[in-house]
Amino acid sequence: MATISQADFGQPQHFQMPHGLAMRRRSLLLLQSSLSCFAFAFPSPLQFYFPSGSASRLSSGRHMTTTASSFSSAASTEVSARMASDGGEVSFPESCLTHDLYSGITVDTESLDFCADDFKDRLTRAISVWRSEGKRGIWLKVPTKRSHLIASATSLGFDFQHGEAGFCVLTKWLPETESRLPHPPTHQVGVGCLVCHPMTGKMLVVQEKSGPAAKRKLWKMPTGLCDPSEDISEAAVRELMEETGLDCEVDEIVCFRQSHGGLFGRSDLFFVVKCSLASKYVEGLKEGREIELVPQEEEILDADWIDIEDYINQSVWKESPLYKEMNGKILRAARRDVASEGPQGFIAKNLPIGWRPGSNTIYVPSNSKL
Repeated sequence: MATISQADFGQPQHFQMPHGLAMRRRSLLLLQSSLSCFAFAFPSPLQFYFPSGSASRLSSGRHMTTTASSFSSAASTEVSARMASDGGEVSFPESCLTHDLYSGITVDTESLDFCADDFKDRLTRAISVWRSEGKRGIWLKVPTKRSHLIASATSLGFDFQHGEAGFCVLTKWLPETESRLPHPPTHQVGVGCLVCHPMTGKMLVVQEKSGPAAKRKLWKMPTGLCDPSEDISEAAVRELMEETGLDCEVDEIVCFRQSHGGLFGRSDLFFVVKCSLASKYVEGLKEGREIELVPQEEEILDADWIDIEDYINQSVWKESPLYKEMNGKILRAARRDVASEGPQGFIAKNLPIGWRPGSNTIYVPSNSKL
Protein backbone atom coordinates (compact mmCIF):
# COMPACT_ATOMS: atom_id res chain seq x y z
CA MET A 1 0.00 0.00 0.00
CA ALA A 2 1.33 3.48 -0.88
CA THR A 3 0.07 6.38 1.27
CA ILE A 4 0.29 10.06 0.27
CA SER A 5 -0.30 12.56 3.09
CA GLN A 6 -0.52 16.32 2.54
CA ALA A 7 -1.34 18.64 5.42
CA ASP A 8 -3.11 21.17 3.20
CA PHE A 9 -4.95 18.46 1.29
CA GLY A 10 -6.96 17.05 4.17
CA GLN A 11 -7.45 13.30 4.42
CA PRO A 12 -4.56 11.08 3.28
CA GLN A 13 -5.02 9.62 -0.19
CA HIS A 14 -4.40 5.89 -0.70
CA PHE A 15 -3.21 4.17 -3.86
CA GLN A 16 -3.31 0.38 -3.88
CA MET A 17 -0.41 -0.99 -5.97
CA PRO A 18 -1.82 -4.07 -7.81
CA HIS A 19 0.23 -7.19 -8.32
CA GLY A 20 1.48 -8.34 -11.74
CA LEU A 21 3.74 -6.60 -14.23
CA ALA A 22 0.93 -5.37 -16.51
CA MET A 23 -1.05 -3.97 -13.61
CA ARG A 24 2.05 -2.32 -12.13
CA ARG A 25 2.61 -0.49 -15.42
CA ARG A 26 -0.98 0.72 -15.45
CA SER A 27 -0.80 1.75 -11.81
CA LEU A 28 2.39 3.73 -12.34
CA LEU A 29 0.87 5.57 -15.29
CA LEU A 30 -2.24 6.47 -13.26
CA LEU A 31 -0.10 7.49 -10.30
CA GLN A 32 2.07 9.69 -12.52
CA SER A 33 -0.99 11.42 -13.98
CA SER A 34 -2.53 12.03 -10.56
CA LEU A 35 0.66 13.34 -9.01
CA SER A 36 1.29 15.68 -11.94
CA CYS A 37 -1.97 17.41 -11.00
CA PHE A 38 -1.03 17.45 -7.29
CA ALA A 39 2.31 19.09 -8.13
CA PHE A 40 0.64 22.28 -9.34
CA ALA A 41 -1.60 22.63 -6.29
CA PHE A 42 0.71 21.36 -3.55
CA PRO A 43 4.41 22.22 -3.98
CA SER A 44 5.34 21.31 -0.38
CA PRO A 45 6.85 17.88 0.42
CA LEU A 46 4.67 14.76 0.39
CA GLN A 47 5.25 11.62 2.45
CA PHE A 48 5.40 8.27 0.65
CA TYR A 49 5.31 4.89 2.38
CA PHE A 50 6.11 1.65 0.58
CA PRO A 51 6.25 -1.95 1.76
CA SER A 52 9.88 -2.95 2.18
CA GLY A 53 9.36 -5.78 -0.31
CA SER A 54 7.66 -3.62 -2.94
CA ALA A 55 8.55 -4.41 -6.54
CA SER A 56 8.64 -0.68 -7.30
CA ARG A 57 12.13 0.73 -7.92
CA LEU A 58 11.07 4.21 -6.81
CA SER A 59 12.17 3.61 -3.22
CA SER A 60 14.42 0.99 -1.66
CA GLY A 61 13.07 1.49 1.88
CA ARG A 62 9.85 2.03 3.74
CA HIS A 63 9.75 5.81 3.74
CA MET A 64 10.63 8.56 1.28
CA THR A 65 10.03 12.32 1.40
CA THR A 66 9.77 14.13 -1.93
CA THR A 67 7.59 16.54 -3.90
CA ALA A 68 4.76 15.53 -6.16
CA SER A 69 6.58 16.86 -9.22
CA SER A 70 9.77 14.91 -8.48
CA PHE A 71 7.79 11.72 -7.88
CA SER A 72 5.97 12.27 -11.17
CA SER A 73 9.35 12.52 -12.91
CA ALA A 74 10.56 9.36 -11.19
CA ALA A 75 7.38 7.54 -12.17
CA SER A 76 7.88 8.64 -15.78
CA THR A 77 11.44 7.26 -15.72
CA GLU A 78 10.13 4.01 -14.24
CA VAL A 79 7.45 3.66 -16.90
CA SER A 80 9.94 4.41 -19.68
CA ALA A 81 12.37 1.88 -18.27
CA ARG A 82 9.70 -0.84 -18.14
CA MET A 83 8.38 -0.07 -21.62
CA ALA A 84 11.91 -0.09 -23.07
CA SER A 85 13.06 -3.17 -21.20
CA ASP A 86 13.49 -6.72 -22.34
CA GLY A 87 13.71 -9.13 -19.49
CA GLY A 88 14.28 -6.25 -17.05
CA GLU A 89 17.21 -4.68 -18.93
CA VAL A 90 16.89 -0.95 -19.69
CA SER A 91 17.78 0.15 -23.25
CA PHE A 92 20.19 2.94 -22.24
CA PRO A 93 21.36 4.08 -18.80
CA GLU A 94 20.09 7.50 -17.74
CA SER A 95 23.70 8.63 -17.27
CA CYS A 96 24.16 8.80 -21.05
CA LEU A 97 20.89 10.67 -21.73
CA THR A 98 20.31 14.43 -21.65
CA HIS A 99 16.78 15.84 -21.99
CA ASP A 100 16.49 19.39 -23.35
CA LEU A 101 13.77 22.05 -23.14
CA TYR A 102 12.72 21.55 -26.77
CA SER A 103 11.38 18.00 -26.34
CA GLY A 104 14.67 16.60 -27.54
CA ILE A 105 17.04 14.03 -26.12
CA THR A 106 20.79 13.52 -26.57
CA VAL A 107 22.39 10.09 -26.38
CA ASP A 108 26.12 10.17 -25.65
CA THR A 109 27.53 6.80 -26.69
CA GLU A 110 30.93 7.37 -25.06
CA SER A 111 30.27 4.82 -22.30
CA LEU A 112 28.07 2.40 -24.29
CA ASP A 113 30.09 -0.75 -24.91
CA PHE A 114 27.60 -2.45 -27.26
CA CYS A 115 28.09 -4.33 -30.49
CA ALA A 116 26.40 -2.85 -33.56
CA ASP A 117 23.44 -5.26 -33.55
CA ASP A 118 22.75 -4.87 -29.83
CA PHE A 119 22.93 -1.08 -30.15
CA LYS A 120 20.50 -1.10 -33.08
CA ASP A 121 18.01 -3.20 -31.12
CA ARG A 122 18.22 -0.94 -28.08
CA LEU A 123 17.97 2.22 -30.17
CA THR A 124 14.92 0.84 -32.01
CA ARG A 125 13.09 0.23 -28.73
CA ALA A 126 14.17 3.59 -27.31
CA ILE A 127 12.87 5.44 -30.39
CA SER A 128 9.47 3.80 -29.87
CA VAL A 129 9.37 4.92 -26.24
CA TRP A 130 10.55 8.46 -26.94
CA ARG A 131 8.03 8.86 -29.76
CA SER A 132 5.22 7.79 -27.40
CA GLU A 133 6.48 10.33 -24.84
CA GLY A 134 6.25 13.16 -27.36
CA LYS A 135 9.97 13.59 -27.97
CA ARG A 136 10.71 15.36 -31.23
CA GLY A 137 14.43 15.27 -31.93
CA ILE A 138 17.14 12.75 -31.07
CA TRP A 139 20.79 13.78 -31.03
CA LEU A 140 23.32 10.96 -31.15
CA LYS A 141 26.92 11.79 -30.21
CA VAL A 142 29.35 9.15 -31.42
CA PRO A 143 33.06 9.36 -30.53
CA THR A 144 35.65 7.89 -32.86
CA LYS A 145 36.05 4.78 -30.71
CA ARG A 146 32.31 4.01 -31.17
CA SER A 147 32.25 4.61 -34.92
CA HIS A 148 31.04 1.03 -35.47
CA LEU A 149 27.63 2.23 -34.18
CA ILE A 150 27.13 4.75 -37.00
CA ALA A 151 25.81 2.25 -39.58
CA SER A 152 23.21 1.02 -37.08
CA ALA A 153 22.00 4.58 -36.53
CA THR A 154 21.81 5.51 -40.22
CA SER A 155 19.83 2.33 -40.93
CA LEU A 156 17.18 3.69 -38.51
CA GLY A 157 16.92 7.04 -40.27
CA PHE A 158 19.63 9.05 -38.51
CA ASP A 159 21.73 11.43 -40.60
CA PHE A 160 24.92 13.38 -39.96
CA GLN A 161 24.49 16.81 -38.39
CA HIS A 162 28.11 17.80 -37.88
CA GLY A 163 31.49 16.37 -37.05
CA GLU A 164 34.61 17.52 -35.25
CA ALA A 165 37.93 16.00 -34.31
CA GLY A 166 37.12 13.04 -32.07
CA PHE A 167 33.36 12.70 -32.62
CA CYS A 168 30.38 13.19 -34.91
CA VAL A 169 26.74 14.01 -34.20
CA LEU A 170 23.78 12.38 -35.94
CA THR A 171 20.13 13.40 -35.62
CA LYS A 172 16.66 12.01 -36.20
CA TRP A 173 13.41 14.00 -36.31
CA LEU A 174 10.53 11.93 -34.91
CA PRO A 175 7.30 13.78 -35.94
CA GLU A 176 5.86 13.21 -39.41
CA THR A 177 6.68 16.79 -40.37
CA GLU A 178 9.60 18.67 -41.84
CA SER A 179 12.54 18.62 -39.43
CA ARG A 180 12.88 21.66 -37.18
CA LEU A 181 16.31 20.68 -35.89
CA PRO A 182 18.95 23.41 -36.37
CA HIS A 183 21.38 23.31 -39.25
CA PRO A 184 25.00 22.36 -38.61
CA PRO A 185 27.45 25.20 -37.89
CA THR A 186 27.34 27.55 -40.87
CA HIS A 187 30.04 30.16 -40.22
CA GLN A 188 33.70 30.43 -39.41
CA VAL A 189 34.93 33.62 -37.71
CA GLY A 190 38.21 35.29 -38.58
CA VAL A 191 40.10 38.33 -37.30
CA GLY A 192 42.64 40.74 -38.76
CA CYS A 193 44.84 42.80 -36.42
CA LEU A 194 45.36 46.47 -37.26
CA VAL A 195 48.43 47.60 -35.30
CA CYS A 196 50.24 50.92 -35.73
CA HIS A 197 53.77 51.66 -34.53
CA PRO A 198 53.60 53.84 -31.38
CA MET A 199 56.23 56.28 -32.70
CA THR A 200 56.16 56.21 -36.50
CA GLY A 201 52.49 55.37 -37.11
CA LYS A 202 53.48 52.69 -39.62
CA MET A 203 51.30 49.62 -40.00
CA LEU A 204 52.34 46.13 -38.89
CA VAL A 205 52.15 43.66 -41.80
CA VAL A 206 53.18 40.08 -42.55
CA GLN A 207 53.84 37.92 -45.58
CA GLU A 208 52.61 34.33 -45.41
CA LYS A 209 54.51 31.23 -46.56
CA SER A 210 51.52 29.61 -48.28
CA GLY A 211 48.01 30.35 -49.52
CA PRO A 212 46.49 32.93 -51.89
CA ALA A 213 48.24 35.88 -50.21
CA ALA A 214 51.63 34.18 -50.51
CA LYS A 215 51.05 33.54 -54.22
CA ARG A 216 50.49 37.27 -54.74
CA LYS A 217 53.39 38.23 -52.42
CA LEU A 218 50.88 40.33 -50.51
CA TRP A 219 51.63 42.28 -47.36
CA LYS A 220 48.63 41.82 -45.06
CA MET A 221 47.50 42.23 -41.50
CA PRO A 222 48.18 39.35 -39.10
CA THR A 223 45.03 37.25 -39.43
CA GLY A 224 43.54 33.97 -38.25
CA LEU A 225 40.42 32.08 -37.23
CA CYS A 226 38.77 32.11 -33.82
CA ASP A 227 39.15 28.93 -31.82
CA PRO A 228 36.03 27.26 -30.35
CA SER A 229 34.60 29.26 -27.41
CA GLU A 230 37.01 32.14 -28.10
CA ASP A 231 35.85 35.76 -28.21
CA ILE A 232 36.82 37.94 -31.17
CA SER A 233 39.03 40.16 -29.02
CA GLU A 234 40.75 37.13 -27.48
CA ALA A 235 41.43 35.70 -30.93
CA ALA A 236 43.02 38.98 -32.07
CA VAL A 237 45.40 39.05 -29.09
CA ARG A 238 46.34 35.40 -29.62
CA GLU A 239 46.86 35.66 -33.38
CA LEU A 240 49.10 38.71 -33.06
CA MET A 241 51.25 36.94 -30.49
CA GLU A 242 51.46 33.77 -32.59
CA GLU A 243 52.36 35.46 -35.88
CA THR A 244 54.63 38.29 -34.69
CA GLY A 245 55.51 37.61 -31.04
CA LEU A 246 53.91 40.90 -29.93
CA ASP A 247 51.59 41.45 -26.98
CA CYS A 248 48.67 43.85 -27.36
CA GLU A 249 45.34 45.13 -26.08
CA VAL A 250 42.18 45.44 -28.19
CA ASP A 251 40.88 48.96 -28.84
CA GLU A 252 37.92 48.50 -31.16
CA ILE A 253 36.38 46.61 -34.06
CA VAL A 254 36.81 48.85 -37.09
CA CYS A 255 34.53 46.94 -39.48
CA PHE A 256 33.61 43.41 -40.54
CA ARG A 257 32.53 41.63 -43.69
CA GLN A 258 30.51 38.51 -44.44
CA SER A 259 31.20 36.15 -47.34
CA HIS A 260 29.77 32.84 -48.52
CA GLY A 261 30.91 29.74 -50.37
CA GLY A 262 34.02 29.04 -48.33
CA LEU A 263 35.49 25.72 -47.18
CA PHE A 264 32.83 22.97 -47.41
CA GLY A 265 30.25 25.63 -48.25
CA ARG A 266 30.62 27.52 -44.99
CA SER A 267 30.15 31.26 -44.71
CA ASP A 268 32.79 33.53 -43.23
CA LEU A 269 32.72 36.51 -40.88
CA PHE A 270 35.93 38.56 -40.83
CA PHE A 271 36.52 41.29 -38.23
CA VAL A 272 39.15 44.03 -38.51
CA VAL A 273 40.30 44.58 -34.92
CA LYS A 274 42.38 47.63 -34.03
CA CYS A 275 44.94 46.82 -31.33
CA SER A 276 47.46 48.82 -29.31
CA LEU A 277 50.81 47.35 -28.35
CA ALA A 278 51.39 46.69 -24.67
CA SER A 279 52.90 49.57 -22.71
CA LYS A 280 56.22 47.72 -22.30
CA TYR A 281 57.01 48.36 -25.96
CA VAL A 282 56.38 52.10 -25.60
CA GLU A 283 58.65 52.21 -22.56
CA GLY A 284 61.31 50.32 -24.50
CA LEU A 285 61.16 52.78 -27.39
CA LYS A 286 61.67 55.67 -24.98
CA GLU A 287 64.77 53.90 -23.72
CA GLY A 288 66.08 53.41 -27.26
CA ARG A 289 65.10 49.75 -27.74
CA GLU A 290 63.45 48.73 -31.01
CA ILE A 291 60.37 46.53 -31.12
CA GLU A 292 61.49 43.00 -32.01
CA LEU A 293 59.27 41.13 -34.46
CA VAL A 294 59.36 37.32 -34.26
CA PRO A 295 57.61 35.81 -37.31
CA GLN A 296 55.85 32.51 -36.70
CA GLU A 297 58.14 29.86 -38.16
CA GLU A 298 55.41 27.56 -39.51
CA GLU A 299 53.29 30.16 -41.32
CA ILE A 300 54.93 33.59 -41.61
CA LEU A 301 57.69 34.38 -44.11
CA ASP A 302 58.36 37.93 -42.91
CA ALA A 303 56.97 40.70 -40.68
CA ASP A 304 57.60 44.43 -40.98
CA TRP A 305 56.29 47.97 -40.51
CA ILE A 306 55.23 49.84 -43.68
CA ASP A 307 53.48 53.12 -44.47
CA ILE A 308 49.75 52.55 -44.45
CA GLU A 309 49.45 54.19 -47.89
CA ASP A 310 51.83 51.56 -49.28
CA TYR A 311 49.64 48.87 -47.77
CA ILE A 312 46.47 50.31 -49.30
CA ASN A 313 48.04 50.87 -52.73
CA GLN A 314 48.96 47.22 -53.33
CA SER A 315 47.50 46.23 -56.70
CA VAL A 316 45.30 43.42 -55.39
CA TRP A 317 43.47 45.86 -53.10
CA LYS A 318 43.00 48.48 -55.81
CA GLU A 319 41.29 45.90 -58.02
CA SER A 320 38.61 45.18 -55.41
CA PRO A 321 35.73 47.55 -54.53
CA LEU A 322 35.19 45.50 -51.37
CA TYR A 323 38.74 45.92 -50.10
CA LYS A 324 38.91 49.55 -51.18
CA GLU A 325 35.97 50.17 -48.85
CA MET A 326 37.53 48.14 -46.04
CA ASN A 327 40.92 49.81 -46.43
CA GLY A 328 39.26 53.22 -46.28
CA LYS A 329 37.97 52.29 -42.81
CA ILE A 330 41.42 51.01 -41.86
CA LEU A 331 43.07 54.25 -43.00
CA ARG A 332 40.70 56.40 -40.95
CA ALA A 333 41.22 54.23 -37.87
CA ALA A 334 45.01 54.46 -38.26
CA ARG A 335 44.88 58.23 -38.60
CA ARG A 336 42.79 58.46 -35.43
CA ASP A 337 45.53 56.48 -33.71
CA VAL A 338 48.24 58.90 -34.88
CA ALA A 339 46.10 61.86 -33.79
CA SER A 340 45.55 60.19 -30.38
CA GLU A 341 41.80 60.21 -30.91
CA GLY A 342 39.63 57.69 -29.12
CA PRO A 343 37.97 54.68 -30.78
CA GLN A 344 34.96 55.24 -33.00
CA GLY A 345 34.17 51.63 -33.89
CA PHE A 346 32.74 48.82 -31.77
CA ILE A 347 34.25 48.06 -28.37
CA ALA A 348 33.97 44.84 -26.38
CA LYS A 349 32.19 44.63 -23.03
CA ASN A 350 32.09 41.34 -21.15
CA LEU A 351 28.99 41.35 -18.94
CA PRO A 352 27.30 38.81 -16.62
CA ILE A 353 24.29 37.06 -18.12
CA GLY A 354 22.38 37.40 -14.85
CA TRP A 355 19.63 34.81 -15.12
CA ARG A 356 22.18 31.99 -15.34
CA PRO A 357 25.88 31.66 -14.49
CA GLY A 358 28.51 32.98 -16.87
CA SER A 359 29.08 36.04 -19.02
CA ASN A 360 28.99 37.03 -22.69
CA THR A 361 30.84 39.65 -24.69
CA ILE A 362 28.75 42.32 -26.37
CA TYR A 363 30.23 44.64 -29.02
CA VAL A 364 28.74 48.11 -28.91
CA PRO A 365 29.48 51.47 -30.57
CA SER A 366 32.24 53.24 -28.66
CA ASN A 367 29.94 56.15 -27.83
CA SER A 368 27.27 53.83 -26.36
CA LYS A 369 25.98 54.68 -22.89
CA LEU A 370 25.76 50.98 -21.93
